[in-house]
Amino acid sequence: MAEAATKNTWLVLHRWFGIITALFLFIAALTGSILTARSTLDRWANGDLFTYDGSAADRLPPIEAVALYEAANPGIQVTGFPLSADETENILITVAPKPGEAALDYDEVFLNPATGEAAGMRSTDPGLNNRQLIPLILELHYNLLAGDTGRIFMGFVALGWLISSGVGLYLTFPRKGPFFKNWWPSWVYSPKRSFARQMLDIHRASALWLFPFLFILAFTSVTLNFFDEFWDPFATTVAPLEKSLFHLDAPYPDGTTPAMSYADALALSQAQAAAEGIAWKPATMLYYQNWNLYGTTFSDTGDLNYKYLGPIYYYFDAATGDWIHEVNPYTDSAGLVMIRAVYPLHSGEIGGGLAVFFVFILGLATAEQCFTGIWVWLKKRGPRIAAKRKAHAAATSA
Repeated sequence: MAEAATKNTWLVLHRWFGIITALFLFIAALTGSILTARSTLDRWANGDLFTYDGSAADRLPPIEAVALYEAANPGIQVTGFPLSADETENILITVAPKPGEAALDYDEVFLNPATGEAAGMRSTDPGLNNRQLIPLILELHYNLLAGDTGRIFMGFVALGWLISSGVGLYLTFPRKGPFFKNWWPSWVYSPKRSFARQMLDIHRASALWLFPFLFILAFTSVTLNFFDEFWDPFATTVAPLEKSLFHLDAPYPDGTTPAMSYADALALSQAQAAAEGIAWKPATMLYYQNWNLYGTTFSDTGDLNYKYLGPIYYYFDAATGDWIHEVNPYTDSAGLVMIRAVYPLHSGEIGGGLAVFFVFILGLATAEQCFTGIWVWLKKRGPRIAAKRKAHAAATSA
């Protein structure tokens, strides 16, 4: 009896966690599935920005095209760009106004790779037009378009999901042995059962078969939403970083301008990588205005990706060319591994294309569990209320 009462208590907890979080988790799950294909969708929706119609033979190396753009636009600072690009695409760069210059109504520019001229530009603020649709979906997924308040709220939704997942697993355990023989029916779906039973079976069996992966997805959701408040300080307390920089305050909060060129910074980064025996290729260039640092990312393919623990970063002082900092999760402490593993695990990018597709499936499965969970609750709610009324009436008349 005590075990049955305990299970009923956990059932109530599971039910109400599910009811409270279902709608918001459903939105996060569907948008998360969509975001696994965000690059493809963005190119489909904005082909006029991405597509380069010129000859491949006329293309300049991205670093040269960026130098031409910077020379023609002295009031604009290029803050990031890839070092390789598809031969049929323009070069996507990120930009910001230099200190003291007028604000821009865009932060991305698509460069013609043959001339370094702007072929188009857009803002990455959320919007309902095709230019800003992917940022809209991303913000909806992360914070319901409600800024920091929404982020924290979705963090608690993720925490509820995490707890509810563990409770749901416990509720499937049989009340008497033999354990595995009596547990197996919870893993099975049969189309021969009633529709109501099929809905319960789908809800329960999909959660059991996918439990380890859904648990990881829920856990990384919590850590991403509470990254600054919880995960980063926790990871660096458990295992302090061997090389730390960005935990300090930026020395130029109003921004500054570099004295060196991107080409100079790339040469320094390549020399540093060679000296350290890094065989990976440079993938992207970055400039941090509030730190006056150039950064270069290195990856296994030469394209920015988050396989394994993501890229290696080298940073150089943009005024003196001095080596400043390295972010390398493959040689630093376990704390940096804990920090850098979160996004690749959550997005699936840690394992490449197949893992990303699996995260797409997990998003659909999570949406399904929200739907079937609410359906089962509504289906059983009427009989539960009727039983309580009957019991209350019997107690009153006694």
